[in-house]
Amino acid sequence: MSRYRGSRSYRHEGDAQNPLLTGLALVGIIAAVAVAGRWIWNYSRAQDIKTPLAVGAGFDVSQSMSKEQKQRAVAFLNKVIGEVMPARTPTKIWRYAETIETVHESRPIASKELNTVSRETIENYLGKWGTRPDKVMQEFQRFAAQYPERKFVLCLFTDGECHTPKETREQAARLAQDSRVAAVVVGPVINRYRRAVENSYYAPLHDAGKLFVFGETDGLDALARLKERLRALEN
Repeated sequence: MSRYRGSRSYRHEGDAQNPLLTGLALVGIIAAVAVAGRWIWNYSRAQDIKTPLAVGAGFDVSQSMSKEQKQRAVAFLNKVIGEVMPARTPTKIWRYAETIETVHESRPIASKELNTVSRETIENYLGKWGTRPDKVMQEFQRFAAQYPERKFVLCLFTDGECHTPKETREQAARLAQDSRVAAVVVGPVINRYRRAVENSYYAPLHDAGKLFVFGETDGLDALARLKERLRALEN
């Protein structure tokens, strides 16, 4: 009788362990799938665009820019770095208003590497009055000279206000003529400036098919069009 009870007790203990072992196995499988999925995602992204690229981003921090607008601009750059660019793409960031200064330069593996930079030097920073995108565009050209073998995606994160329209258009013409400049993104532009952005300040880039403007609601559309533009470089 005691032998029967002992055998039964043993089987019961084994049965109790099975759910734990099954759970551990499932956790292992899920972790393996996650790692494999991440590897596949990184591999497919790297294979998506093979053209050597570099990214320049100028953030308008003048007093006309709200924190929400700056956060939207940061989110767009994070998507460009995280979803479009191959890992370790040279990236340089400026902030500007009436003056301009470099706040970061690196070759990020992932967009999260820029989180601290964005939060401390862009989102929570308030510059002076005045918006001089022409200064950023001059810096873009100096940046491009550092990497003559690469194509460039240049981002002007601004609400569209411009205090130097003539100078900005002149710099836009120079970038439009540079074969290494693949795309210039401008946004998040507010509605009252959008026509001037597309048809006046940055018109040479628009005419060259290099201008990608987004506002408060169409950032994902601009990102999709940017991806199409970069994929076209592969052909």
